[in-house]
Amino acid sequence: MSAALTSGTRAVEVEELRRERTALQLRLEDGYQRIERALQAGQDVTRWEDFWVQLLAQYEQVCDAIRDLD
Repeated sequence: MSAALTSGTRAVEVEELRRERTALQLRLEDGYQRIERALQAGQDVTRWEDFWVQLLAQYEQVCDAIRDLD
């Protein structure tokens, strides 16, 4: 029975990570579009790019965690 519980717990954790991955993906896409528009307008986007790279690292960590649990 504990194996089934562990499997069920893992499934819940993977599902939560998948939701987090989707949210991060949407934020990355939105951020990319905002950065592109700002660049076209001649704005300095250095801080935005730094934040975007941090989001990308979070996204990669979540993807790695999903891979490890699947």
